[in-house]
Order: sequence, then C-alpha cells, then structure tokens
Amino acid sequence: MSWRWVGGTSGDWSDPANWTLSSSTNNVVDTSNMGGAAIPQLQQNADVNIGPGDATSPITVVANAAIYNQFRSLSVWQDSTLKITAQGSKGTKGNVFAVAGFENNGTIIVDTPSRVEFGGVTENRDSGVFTIMNNHGNVVFDDSNLNGSGTINLINASLGSAGEPVSIGGNTLNLQQNSSVFLNSGVSVTLNVDPATVNTIYVQDNFLFHTGAGSTNDQNAVINGVSQNTHFGIADLGTAPTSAAYTANSDGSYTLQITMADGSDLTYKNLHMAEGYTPPATLSIVQDSSGSGWNVEDTSSPAATGGYTDNDLHQQMAAVSTSSTDAGGDTSQYSSSDTSFHHHDMSWIWTGGASSDDWNASKNWELLNSSGNVVDTSTWNDNPILQSEQNADVNIGYSGSDATTTPVTVVANAPDYNQIRSLSVWQNGTLKITAQGNASYVGNVFATAGFENNGNIIIDTPSDVELGGVAMNRESGTITIMNNQGNVTLDNGTLNNGGTLNLINASLGTVGKPVWVQGGTVNLMKNSTVFAQPGISYDSLTTINVEPSSINTVYIDDNGDKTTAQNVVVNGVSADTRFGIADLSAAPVSATYTPNADNSSYTLTIGLANGEKVTYGTIVPADGYTPASTQIVQDAANNGWLIENADTETCFLPGSMIRTASGEVAVENIVLGTELVAFDWKNGREVIRPVVWVGKAHSRVRTGLPNDEAGYPVRVLKNAIADGVPYKDMLITPEHSLFFDGQFVPVRMLVNGKSIFYDTSITDYDYYHVETAEHSVITADGMLTESYLDTGNRSTFRQDGKVAALRATGARSWEADAAAPLCVARNFVESLFRTLEARESKVENCQTPEASVTMTHNPDLHLVMTNGAVIRPVRRDGQNYSFMIPAGVDAVRIASRASRPSDVIGPFVDDRRYLGVAVSSIRFMSSKTQNQITTYRDDAGLDGWHETNGQSESVWTNGSALLPLSEQTEDKMGMLIITALPVENYNVDAEQTAAVKKLTA
Repeated sequence: MSWRWVGGTSGDWSDPANWTLSSSTNNVVDTSNMGGAAIPQLQQNADVNIGPGDATSPITVVANAAIYNQFRSLSVWQDSTLKITAQGSKGTKGNVFAVAGFENNGTIIVDTPSRVEFGGVTENRDSGVFTIMNNHGNVVFDDSNLNGSGTINLINASLGSAGEPVSIGGNTLNLQQNSSVFLNSGVSVTLNVDPATVNTIYVQDNFLFHTGAGSTNDQNAVINGVSQNTHFGIADLGTAPTSAAYTANSDGSYTLQITMADGSDLTYKNLHMAEGYTPPATLSIVQDSSGSGWNVEDTSSPAATGGYTDNDLHQQMAAVSTSSTDAGGDTSQYSSSDTSFHHHDMSWIWTGGASSDDWNASKNWELLNSSGNVVDTSTWNDNPILQSEQNADVNIGYSGSDATTTPVTVVANAPDYNQIRSLSVWQNGTLKITAQGNASYVGNVFATAGFENNGNIIIDTPSDVELGGVAMNRESGTITIMNNQGNVTLDNGTLNNGGTLNLINASLGTVGKPVWVQGGTVNLMKNSTVFAQPGISYDSLTTINVEPSSINTVYIDDNGDKTTAQNVVVNGVSADTRFGIADLSAAPVSATYTPNADNSSYTLTIGLANGEKVTYGTIVPADGYTPASTQIVQDAANNGWLIENADTETCFLPGSMIRTASGEVAVENIVLGTELVAFDWKNGREVIRPVVWVGKAHSRVRTGLPNDEAGYPVRVLKNAIADGVPYKDMLITPEHSLFFDGQFVPVRMLVNGKSIFYDTSITDYDYYHVETAEHSVITADGMLTESYLDTGNRSTFRQDGKVAALRATGARSWEADAAAPLCVARNFVESLFRTLEARESKVENCQTPEASVTMTHNPDLHLVMTNGAVIRPVRRDGQNYSFMIPAGVDAVRIASRASRPSDVIGPFVDDRRYLGVAVSSIRFMSSKTQNQITTYRDDAGLDGWHETNGQSESVWTNGSALLPLSEQTEDKMGMLIITALPVENYNVDAEQTAAVKKLTA
C-alpha cells in the first residue's frame, strides 16, 4: 500500500485530510474504521510519498508532533520538502519520527534536538538535500550509512558520534555553526566547512587504522574553507597524537600530517584554505572529552579581520541556514500532541511449528486476519516473520484457562530495526531478547510500539531495545533487564507496572530521559541504577528492593515538585545504597535521615541550595544496618550528586596488631574491656585504657573515583616511618591518622606512591574501630596512631557479642575531644612528606612510582549547550575568551579541564576540590547591548561553582559550571566574553587514561 500527500503546497503531517491510502492496485482504501487518525503511522506497512515525481508546485510538509510508530518507507520527490520539527517532552526516549528506510529526491530538514530514525535502507539522490539542524547525534541511520550522491547540510548539528561513525557515500557534506561529523577513516568525500564558525571533522578508528612506526593513514576527503576555526578530531583511538604540521602542496592546497605516539601518521592531503587564511606550520593538540579523543586546532593565528563574513562559502551556507529555518513557517500552526498508534488489524500467533524457540523461524508463527482466519504467507517476497507484517499484534503464550498448557519460551537473537505494532506475552509465555548489533549497527535490535506483559520478558543485551509508548506490566508479569546500561526505551518514559521489574547489572532510564515507574515492585541487584522522574509513582505505591550486598543507586531527576514525599518504599538499604539527584540546577547542601514513627523505617530529606527538598519518606534498612551520617559526592558523569553513607572512616584492617597490656593482639580479636597501652604525650608517659566499644564494618571500593575517595586502603610498608616503624606492613583507611610531634596527620596526605601507597589489589574488606573512654594515642604495628573518635558514624558499624554498658555516648568533635590536634597545614605536612619520601632506600618492596604525569597550563575552556553542542572560543586575548552564542540559548555550561591541587601539587595539600578556571568577569554583547553577568556570584546554589572566600572577586568552577543566560541574551545572538584564570597545571594523563578506559571498557 502507499500513502500519498493530497494536501496543499504546505501543511501538517498529522492532519488526516492531507493523506489518502491506496492499495497495491492503486485503489483508495477506506480508513474510516482503522481506529485512529488516518496518517502514515496508522498503517505502518506502506510507502509514504510526498510530492509526485512530476510535481509542478513545491510542496512543504511539516511533521511537528512526536509520533513513536515507525512506518515502512518514505519517498520525498523533486520540489518537495519534508521538515521534521517534532520534539519529545523530557522523559520521552523514543524516536519522535521513525521510518525503516527512505529515498530522497527533494529536501528533508530535521530541525529538532530529539531522536529521529531514518532506517537501514537510505538513498539521498543527486537532487536530494538532507539538512540536520540543532541536533547533536540523535539522527539515526540504523546501519550507520547515508548512501547517495546528493548534499548533506549540518547546521549546529552533529552526525554520528564517538564509537558510532557514519559512512556518507558520495554525498557532499557542508558544516556550519558549531557542527561536527564522525567519519570512518579513509572515506573519499567532499566537505565544505564554514570558515566563520567553529566546526570539527572527526576521524574514527574503524579497525582499518594502521598503527605502528611508519604506518600512514591517508584521508582522501577534499576539504574546502579551512580556517583557524576548523578543528580536526580523532575519536576512539588508543594512541594519542603527539604533533601536527601543515605543508603546502604545489597546487595551492595543503597537507596536514598528524603523528601518533605509536609512530603512525594520519594525513589529510587535500585541504583548501579559506581566502585570507595562511595556516601556521604547527597546530595544537587538545584533549577532547566530548569526542573521546583529541582535537587538532590552530590556537596561534589571530582572528580573521571581518570574521570571514564576506567569504563566498560562508554567505552560501548562511543562505542555506536561513532558508532551512524559514521552511514551513511558524511551527505553532501545526499539531504538537504526542501520538502512539496501537490499533492492529491482524495477529501473529506462536505455534512452535519449527520445533525451536527462534523468533526468526517463520514456521513458528501463524498470521491471523481480523476475522481470525489464517493468512496465506507462502507467496510473500519477504520471510514471513513478525517484522514483515508490522501492523499486527504479536502473541506469545496463552491467556486464561489455556495458560495451564506447556510454558512457551521464545528467543529473539537476531537484530531487526523494523518495529512491530504491539506485543502480548501471556501467563505461560517468556520472551528473551538477546540480539546484539555489530560495530556499525546503531538502531534498535528489537522494537515494538507497545506491549502488555502477563508472563516474562527478559532483556539480556547491551544494545538498544524499544518497548514503546504503551507499556503494561500486569500483576503476573515480570520484566528482567540484564547487562544493559540505559538502552531500553520506553517511548513516553512511563512503565505502568503492576508486576515486577528486575534490574541486574543494568540501568533503566538516563540522566536526560528518566522514567516513571507506576506501581509494582522494582528489584535492583548487582550494581544497578534506576533514573526516576520526580515522585516516581504519584498514582500508586512503588516498592524498590535493593540488594544490600552490592552497590545500587536510585536517582531522582531534578525537575518538578520536590516538596512532595516520593510515593515509594525502599527496602534493603545498606551502606552500599546510593541516592542520586541528576541533571541538577542547584546543588544539594544537606542530607539527613530521621526515624519514622514505626521505629523501623526512616525518612531521607535532601535539601538543595535553592531551598527546595527531595524527600524519600520510607527507607527500610537491611538487617543490622542503621542509617547514620551521609556525605554528598559530586557525580560529574550524570551532572548531579550522590548521597552516600559517609565513608571518612578511620579504621584498621584485619591483622593490624594493637599494643595491649598483655602484648600485641590482632584488632579483630580485641573485645570489650581489653586494656590498651595508650601514650599520654603531654606528660611523656604510658597509661592503660580499657576498650569501651569495638565496631566492625565492610567496605567495597568505588571504582572510577580517585584513589583517596574510592576507598582503597593505604599500605604503609615496614620501616617506612623509621627503622622498625612500623615493624610490619600496616593497612589502614585513608582518613586514619598517624601521630607525629604532638599532632595527628591523615595518612592520605603522606602517600608517596613508593613506601606509602594505595593498595589497589584490595577492593573488598572488613575494617575495625577500637574505642577507649577518651580519644587516645595508641600503638598499631609499632606505629603511634589514634583510637576511634565518634563523630557521628557509630551506627554504620556492628558490634559482635554481648554489648556491655561501657560504650561512650554522644557524638564528639576533633576540636573539643581529640587526644591531639588534627593537622593538615601544608607547611608541617609537606616537610614530613619529604622526610618519609627520602627513606625509600631503607625500605624494602617499595612500589615503582608511576611515570611522571604530563601537565598542561591550557584549560581547554569551552562551552556546552543544553543539547550537548560544544562551542569553542572564536578568539582568546590573554585571560579573555570570546564565544559566539546562537540565538535562543537559555543556558550553557562553562567547561574546562579540572584538577585537584592534591593531585597536581601533592597529597600534602589538603584541597581536593576539582578546580577548573577562576572566573572574574562575564559579559554578553549583542548588536545593540552589552550586559554584565553576575549570576555566578549572586546565586550561591548554582551548580558547578565553588563557594567564594569573600576576599576575591573570582569564583572557581569545578570544570562544568552552569551559566543561565535567558535574562541577559533575550534570545538574541551575541558574543559571550569570559575572563578566567586557569590553575597552575592540569593533569593531561588523567584525561587520556579516562578516554582510553572508555574505549576499552
């Protein structure tokens, strides 16, 4: 069948009056009884035609409403334009427009930040123009190919992404206004870049990249319009570039040779410079976290006079941008209501005729028409499986009394991006989805527009799986998601859950696309995460059970009504349970547990800097765990924060030998009443003090954090402090203090990587506290150290055996109750650090220090828009950075490298803040006005900014600082000028290590 446009020269895709449906014999089909608006997504198994091939009047069709159903194919003919402007609301994850394949002879414009799917069969003909605007990596070609020989325009857009490059065939590609493209190595295409705006061309390692000394990788693209605003990116390479140099060719073009650390070369041989631009001999290499690699940039050339505004290529591209923006007119005239069709006129029934559990074995299925009669599929050109007739319901198992028959298990192991209309899994049915796409496959490996589950659905694949917009998990239904990190899609972000949802080493939802789980039970196991909308479940109670023996996280998105207690019960909470707040506009400033009246549950109240609150009303701890003090940890990966059990513990690991009145005793054997030998340093004598409390707890290292925050124990080697001190290797937690000259010093500040180091081989361990009636200087492994000082975390621990009435009561403080002052002053600690470092020759089994780190003074200052687009500075004058801001930008993040002084100077500096740049001034200049921006100083709760000390006008960022702009820019285009001072040094090696880890994980 075919859908044909019969509307006027412009019109609304979602208006049924604009369409007719024709049968294979070209007769008009009556759509009045099809159960929905008669538009292409109603009948998926049809080709959609916009404009006849001989159109005399131009046609413009605007798809402004998000419709989550995929249709079979799309044909846009000459003189015809399809403009897609549909946007999903926050929380929606599905494709707002989806087709399994297309042929373009006219114009297709995608002007939305939301996800749009164009399928796996693609053809952009000679006359075809394909324009992507204001969209960063969310236009999907299922097999990563955009075939054809037409034109592709990127306008403030990205095509492809790190790890998922695209092949664009023989198309000509034009980039303007902060656009980027990720291409496979070696492609032969023509690229035109707007010299007046920053644009980036990435080469991706597609396993064709030759590595090693002498290997050359020629890039065959012809690139026109190159200027100091053109960046060359390298994504997903395990080797870093070390140098980049231009050489002039005999025909006036240039060659760019980029040399890698492993001795290989990446060479662009046909670069044509913009008029007036002479490239420097060498270029700068800049770490690019957003591209998982590096950028090669010209940071030495001054800004061009006039900014290339008179350049012919720039003017041509500006005209394309204007015409694309204007096409279709004001979108307010078009429908904008989200839609998902689920009416079906046929049904697939599982029969198991193939004697296997294979979804893709056609003999396992029978197709019934609306009258319940079997449809003859023997003459079909396609394999008669479910995705070949999309407009049908798929049934697995049996309902009602028939559900007592033999259980049915169906396995979908082959990827297929064609979406089925609906899925019904009945009481005795199980569907297991294990399909995985190869390296070039980026679409859904399994897709349905909706489902009803009364049985079992198991998703065990890391790939994208779409469950649609109608998601019904009934009381008897169980959905299990395994080994999948945020790639299961609920189109409207809602799971109507009367049954059970299991997450096993999996994440449901993402930072930008949280989910609503309405009712039922959610089980989190083996390091799982759920990203929830505020309220989680307003209509019915949701129970979340967290496995107490593994780290699991419940995130609440920072949006909506935070004063309402979440309608959720969280059971099994332990020291490994984390509560997160994602996508923050204000930082949390407090997190407090308070007991509820039932004496068995707690309320967790998280206060934000802007005065709002997030409340979990019913927290039920695991047996033996009592919630105590919390700590707030920044979670940069999710643009938010984690609320965790406070882990600044000062503890001994098993085997630590404590000096007692009767000799050395292992800490795990210390009991109430054991008499310890304490050192009264003020009077220079030893005293006996009995143990009043012994606590035991368990720790699991939090990988991905710096060693001092991850929870690795510190190993102090034998003789590291002095001859015979300690007399054996000592294992303690990083915050545990050692006693020197009348002062306690945290051992983390003495870690030199040689004789005192984090033992990263230990990732899971018990640890012990030993408390005397008053805080004491005691001896462990021959080293003077501290006993336990209860600063409010006692309930984190358990005490084995009978509890005697000896324990101290009430929280204490270092200032009032410590046996000696806690010293973190650099002048004292650095001297001690250097003395211990110099003892290396007297200590056996010292660790080989890590290679000296690579430092840079370059902060790599740039802006990141809310849609993910990166804006690079168009010029830099000393500490002043100038950025061109497009119209309509309401906020950006000031992004840069960030380092901790404790890392780049030394652990003897007690400053573990991530410092990006110190901002002293921000101005916005439009064509008519200039405004000073002071929000970052005035709003103490603004995310990404450190507190000021009141003595400086500069405010430090943490490397990703939110800057609201709507009041200052008034939706106008202009120049943002930031005056910022970098830190003394940034650790480049840490960034590169993180990038390589991401590639190899």
